[in-house]
Amino acid sequence: MRLDFRRDIPRWALPLQTPARYKGARGGRAAGRSHYFAESAVEEMVRDPDLRFVCIREVQRALKYSAKSLIESKIRSLGVGSLFDVKATEIRREGGTGVMIFEGMQDHTADSIKSLENFGRAWVEEAHALSARSLRLLRPTIRSPGSELWFSWNPEDEDDPVEEFFRERAGDEDVVLVHSTYLDNPFLPEEMRKEAERDRAASEELYDHVWLGGYFLGGNGRVYSSFRNRPYPDGNIDESIEDNGGELLVGMDFNVNPMSAVVAQRAVDECLVLDALQIQTSNTEEMAAELVRRYPDRKIIVCPDPSGRQRKTSAPVGQTDFTILERAGFELRAPSKAPAVVDRENNANAMYYEIETGRRRCRVHPEAKALITGLGNLTYKDGTSQRDKKSGYDHICDAVDYLLWSEFNVVQDRGRVKSEPFRWV
Repeated sequence: MRLDFRRDIPRWALPLQTPARYKGARGGRAAGRSHYFAESAVEEMVRDPDLRFVCIREVQRALKYSAKSLIESKIRSLGVGSLFDVKATEIRREGGTGVMIFEGMQDHTADSIKSLENFGRAWVEEAHALSARSLRLLRPTIRSPGSELWFSWNPEDEDDPVEEFFRERAGDEDVVLVHSTYLDNPFLPEEMRKEAERDRAASEELYDHVWLGGYFLGGNGRVYSSFRNRPYPDGNIDESIEDNGGELLVGMDFNVNPMSAVVAQRAVDECLVLDALQIQTSNTEEMAAELVRRYPDRKIIVCPDPSGRQRKTSAPVGQTDFTILERAGFELRAPSKAPAVVDRENNANAMYYEIETGRRRCRVHPEAKALITGLGNLTYKDGTSQRDKKSGYDHICDAVDYLLWSEFNVVQDRGRVKSEPFRWV
């Protein structure tokens, strides 16, 4: 077959077509960086059947969160499927010795990383999460003649190791760095453009961070300042969390647009979040039905907004959110009255990071995307202690707050706040 296939390259990526030891692509969401690097990886392996290629993340515990599925789709769309043998954990090049593997840097030591010495290409995904240790180990390891290291990321902090690395080497002839946003993506889906405009209307600061690739400037303005969108243990994101098939804890907020629920399990004194559900223009009955559909024949304990004891829903007249949940077969646990917002925020922040012990007692699986986004982006209104509810991030955060207050009450256990005695329903 012909090996000179054509691919469409966005204008922002043209500098990356030039050979360089270090190639970086940073910026906002939906710019197409992962698609560009995935296609480039396929093209390089097509042209060199003996190329050994490694895709890297700081933490890699499940291949479904790696670039593997995206690369497989590029192999199909570029029409080169006959040149590759796609295995469960790797991709092999037919007609040569080339192979593509997927690795997590946290799994490597100074000795084990030597297994990558004969690899010609390394692509680091989510490079903002790469630790200084990992970057220090990786750079001298990829050492074959003409080898390259690629980095793609959405900026978080200016002190992230990858940011410092490229900043210190600005202008070096073996370094190429580009910045791209959704505005530079000629293949941008209309849905993404609308999402960006919605976020822009809600908060210019968050729009700049999420969509334009600026550093997160929330600082003390973040409601959940102790939550870190980084792999555990440096942050609260933990791919190793698994549903053990046992009792489920569900935090729930009754706002109908969207209805929000967070699903978790207890591990002694830790909360392990499995998933976050949001249903637009919905009600309590629909959320209950969705929980039963996803988790049939399970014991489900719901820790809801205590106001659901009185609030009527769009269900038949005379029913409350609580009676609807009880009829669905759920056990309910809620205090007799809602805690002060500041109390549950303090409790949640202590669970995300406990200063005294350095523990992160609430960890979140990457599947709970709505919660991760909410915790990372919910801020206070300028100069106040009032949440910016226009952003829409508060509902999913409320849901997990109710769960943590009910089942993992750090601040109340330590007597830091005075609260009404719990009355379980």
